Amino acid sequence: DATPGAPPQCNLGCYFCNDVVAPTDSTRNRTLDQQCTATRPGLSAIASSLAVELAVTLLHHPLRCLAPADTAGQVGDTHEGAGLGLVPHQVRGFLSTFNNVLVKGDAFNKCTACSPKVLGGYLREGHSFLLQAFNEPDFLEELSGLKEFLKAADDGMDAWDDEDEPDMPED
Repeated sequence: DATPGAPPQCNLGCYFCNDVVAPTDSTRNRTLDQQCTATRPGLSAIASSLAVELAVTLLHHPLRCLAPADTAGQVGDTHEGAGLGLVPHQVRGFLSTFNNVLVKGDAFNKCTACSPKVLGGYLREGHSFLLQAFNEPDFLEELSGLKEFLKAADDGMDAWDDEDEPDMPED
């Protein structure tokens, strides 16, 4: 059921599909060590160089953005059609150990960044959609269905906790 002229679809998620929270101001109400770009000034150069390498690798792959996500490999492994080597979906870095991990994440249908409801709202409303998202903290959580999803999960946990507790006699 592809829309004519629409880009091909895949089931890979964005960075935010793995975070079951809405985006917030990452510098407000955080200590200096929690603001990674302030305490790790070299991180932006590392991240931007990895982004360029990923983009070039995708551009040289015959399937382009639909290339399958590689999650592991050794130097010298052969990857059919991947002229520049591995094509990871995401690279998660751990600067404290100078280590990177290749991660593949599926799309989350209630993602506050790339879910169909969020993308559709942006395509329909453009700039006014963005202004609403910037000015109303709960807007993306409500639109995507994440708020309802989290409430159902909390309700389920409460019910589970109630089942585990023995009946206490009332005084």
